Amino acid sequence: MPQPNPTSNRSFIIALALAVVGLIGAQIGMYLAYRYAPTQISTGSLFVVAPDPGVSSFNLYESYRIFFTHLPSAYTTAVCCGLMLLGGVMWLLMRKPFWDHLTVAAAEVGLVAGALTLLTGAIWAKYSWGTYWNWEPRLTTMLVLWLAFAALIALRAALPPGQKRGILTAVYGILASPLYPLVHWAVEIGSGSHPKSFSYLLTAPEITVTKNVATWGIIPLFVAIVFVRLMWRNVNHALEVERAA
Repeated sequence: MPQPNPTSNRSFIIALALAVVGLIGAQIGMYLAYRYAPTQISTGSLFVVAPDPGVSSFNLYESYRIFFTHLPSAYTTAVCCGLMLLGGVMWLLMRKPFWDHLTVAAAEVGLVAGALTLLTGAIWAKYSWGTYWNWEPRLTTMLVLWLAFAALIALRAALPPGQKRGILTAVYGILASPLYPLVHWAVEIGSGSHPKSFSYLLTAPEITVTKNVATWGIIPLFVAIVFVRLMWRNVNHALEVERAA
């Protein structure tokens, strides 16, 4: 009779706790985004400074509310990069399937979070700047990071199980993980339409509270999905081992 796996049990408890916290936090965050955060009704009233030197402030009205989804999604890609780095390093040191599965699960969720970041950013850019996309540094590096997540998943799917696949997955995860810091600092590479930061644009205290609640709600929800994908891969691996025996 199969014995319970303590690692799987811990993963389930962590996933459940994160999902509960995330669902509650995300709901509260979205409520605050539409019921508590103010609407800009006078030009420049929510700005610390104009979005770009020499450009006069303009009304955001309701459009900035998309930031409460955009920012947590972007932060989630950072968390996924960190988990890929952790998984890759630990697999090379310990060669345990758990760490290999964590690397891939983080890439899968990072792919979704990155897509949501790009999509919400494009929607806001269309309203604010009149175009969905331009090739400025931060947008381009975010697209490169998203493609890196996709490439890791595709590379792994193309390789047969074994040490070679594990090594390539780990090394790729380690090499791809510094891309988020590059995204974060890319705005300093050259001038562009992307704001330097959320607080650079908006200063109302209600907005800060809402941003923090939404961030600490949505990120745990995404991390819970990482653990669900991790458990799914662990189960599949156990079944493969059993079939091979």
